[in-house]
Amino acid sequence: MTNALVPGLGGPMGRHARPRGIWFDALPWAVAVGTASFLVLFLRHTPCVQTEVGVDINAYARLCYSDVQTMVRGLALPVGASPFDGSTLAVAPLVGVLLLAGMAVARLVGIPVGPTATDQQQLDASVVAVGAVTVALYLCFLVWIVTSARWGRRSPGRPSWVAMLVAASPIVAASGLVSWDLLPVALTSAALALLSRGRAMEAGIILGLAASAGTMPIGIALAVTVGAWLRGAWPAAARVGVPALVTWSVVHAPLLVTSPGAVFAFYHGEVHKERGYGSLWYLLELLGKPVRHAGSLAFVMLAVFLLAGIAYLYVTRRRPHDASLIAVVVLAAVVVGPSFPPQSSLWVLLAVLVARPFRPELIAATVAHVGYYLAIWGWLAGSLTLAQYGPYGVYWGAIIVRTAVDTWLLSLALRDIRAAT
Repeated sequence: MTNALVPGLGGPMGRHARPRGIWFDALPWAVAVGTASFLVLFLRHTPCVQTEVGVDINAYARLCYSDVQTMVRGLALPVGASPFDGSTLAVAPLVGVLLLAGMAVARLVGIPVGPTATDQQQLDASVVAVGAVTVALYLCFLVWIVTSARWGRRSPGRPSWVAMLVAASPIVAASGLVSWDLLPVALTSAALALLSRGRAMEAGIILGLAASAGTMPIGIALAVTVGAWLRGAWPAAARVGVPALVTWSVVHAPLLVTSPGAVFAFYHGEVHKERGYGSLWYLLELLGKPVRHAGSLAFVMLAVFLLAGIAYLYVTRRRPHDASLIAVVVLAAVVVGPSFPPQSSLWVLLAVLVARPFRPELIAATVAHVGYYLAIWGWLAGSLTLAQYGPYGVYWGAIIVRTAVDTWLLSLALRDIRAAT
């Protein structure tokens, strides 16, 4: 920003000038850009919100699919059901709370919610819930923007312009409302901001909340704990890991008391997922080489890789930055994972901005993941298959390019770790 002023506006700053004031404060501009970007994202998703019974919408073809309304109706929340009913949890605990809050808003505005609700009333309740959840996700996006400015990369005491990279990211503009991942992403970003200021216990608590809203923060919490252990032995690791574990346990405690089998089934399902869209395992299936139990195999591969890495760091007495460890965990998970839903791109963006917020990495990640976002909806809509008019190789290529870019980013993070002393 110091040298960004063009000659028509007076040229670069003088040697003795102080970079202060709103022109040099990242937060107001990042919040404004983020708000505009999210507004466009919301308007783009509006046509895919079903408002009339019997009027189906091809959300894939319109590139505006979202899990929110689908999950609200699929879980029968408008008729009074709970996401915590059944033999397994349908969503992570905090996500379930978010969806129930959306239904509470529907009740608040006078829409009947319960077994006697008509089909149209159920649909109306789901529309209100979508609106309430969208507002909550917008607030989560603002939290991500504000806390990313406090990661403390180059300018201690001054907000970082990394916040603008979050606010203006095409990845968020593409995948921000596909699901509710902005909630755990925002909590994770807040935890990293606290951690950068030495507030390990508070960071652990927030990481525990994030891990109760998604599974990726579990790996990130482990990465941060291992990093603290490598740098300062067990007491330092405990200041992060113990609060995270306690918080996660407290959030899950009611469910563990009432339906422990449902909690076990949820996390067992996350570990043993079957292959799905976007992964190398899925590509192998398309090529006629399916792999049985791909999710279990992927989990074992990831665990062995991470344990071997931890052992290497311990033996060689290296003390890598938490950012590099986080990037390795996230990128390794998305490379070998049994599926790659588009919203996982948000985690890749977080990892890149934390560990390597440089132009080549950002451009490569953005192009690969936005390209994959476009390709997956074309594939699901039938436009990129032999049954329709599009070449199916486009989707295959999108998987290969996305995986190749993520693997390259992973190699850079590993190189940073190896160079650490």
